[in-house]
Amino acid sequence: MRETFDIRFKLWQIISNTFHLISKARQKELYNHGVSMYHSAILDAISRLGEKATPIAISKESSRERHTVSEHLTRMEKEELIKKVKDLKKKNLIRIELTEKGYELFQKASDRESIDFIMGALTLEEQWELWTISAKLRDRAMEYLGLQANKPYPPSDLDKLLPHNEEYPTNLQSNSESLPE
Repeated sequence: MRETFDIRFKLWQIISNTFHLISKARQKELYNHGVSMYHSAILDAISRLGEKATPIAISKESSRERHTVSEHLTRMEKEELIKKVKDLKKKNLIRIELTEKGYELFQKASDRESIDFIMGALTLEEQWELWTISAKLRDRAMEYLGLQANKPYPPSDLDKLLPHNEEYPTNLQSNSESLPE
């Protein structure tokens, strides 16, 4: 029986496989620092959110289930990477802060050599095109799942990501070099 060519399914397969391979490269890099990709993402969200870092905010921003984020936060607290602090104004609200150990790990995990190498295969124009297309697909998936109220990071609209009055960077280059050592 001859298989019919389904471009949408084939696109899903290539996106899925590409994500898996890039994730594997990133996890390998993070492993050298003793941090998982998930914990790295949480540390990054806490750092970015600052005083607004709550379990719910981290969950919404990362498009992860609240109970999963909560479980990871509990583990990270035991590892002394974060601390949970009761809000002084709203007693039932918990804020998440990085400890010194958590901040040091966040700094180490900020080394993104694998990502720079892989994304460097694209020209700057292709990177912006991929951003636009990926954001469109993510937004549609969120719509399908009923998650439109979430405000994921990074935002779909690049203007919301860049500081006020700043233009899109033009100093990025393709990286056709060999693998980093």
